[in-house]
Amino acid sequence: MVLNFQQNLSQALRNIVSKDYQEFIVHGEDEARNQINQNQIFQKYGDYKWKIIDLLNENYALFLEEGFDLYNWLNFNPKDEVAYFLAEAGANAWHYSQYKAPYKYHLWLGEKGFILGIEQKGAGFQAQEVDEKRIKEGQGAAFRFFRTCKSQIFFDNPQDAKVVYLQYLF
Repeated sequence: MVLNFQQNLSQALRNIVSKDYQEFIVHGEDEARNQINQNQIFQKYGDYKWKIIDLLNENYALFLEEGFDLYNWLNFNPKDEVAYFLAEAGANAWHYSQYKAPYKYHLWLGEKGFILGIEQKGAGFQAQEVDEKRIKEGQGAAFRFFRTCKSQIFFDNPQDAKVVYLQYLF
């Protein structure tokens, strides 16, 4: 599956047979992360990642051999694509987005899987060009992960991406 620059959210929602949606605003202000606001933003960022993990484990325990766990990213367990996605796509928003923090997480729960999204405010980025030209290849593992994961990674707009999505099917 991997990167799919043709996929859109409507198609993905049909694929998972969407039944519920939740969003978690990490940093909604039109100002960059700074020394004054970074602790509060970082706290929300971490709390919401764990909340998403908990919701997924609660809703999909029957489909999972092992639950999702953010520690799997720290322990280099790439089988947990959710942990890797949250860590790598989130880190990209921290380092490269206009406001230096994720704007919000999106979570759609469905009968056949789920979709996670990480959105940034402000200027988007050219996802397809970053992939094709291997831009910032040595500065992070997000696109390397996107190219090798089994789930589908797609964007709201590959030429001006503000949202990175992971579609996970059972």
